[in-house]
Amino acid sequence: MLALIAILWLLVWVLVLVDLFQGVWSTRKKVLWAVAMLVLPVVGVIAYLIMRPARASDLAGGIAPSDSSAMREERVRDRHPG
Repeated sequence: MLALIAILWLLVWVLVLVDLFQGVWSTRKKVLWAVAMLVLPVVGVIAYLIMRPARASDLAGGIAPSDSSAMREERVRDRHPG
């Protein structure tokens, strides 16, 4: 059971590091966050998840807006008024 928790924690930690280095912060901030996560893993990861800047994909739920039939009909009407 302890091994499973350790594996899951390692997975979370790696995913947070990947998210950190794909972010928009400067290299200096990224390195400081990575060091903080190495020195204090639990506190560092939780603090990063609270402090990280939101991205457009976070706000959209990670899913691109769908092209619903109502949107298509509206575009057709815009092209062919009357």
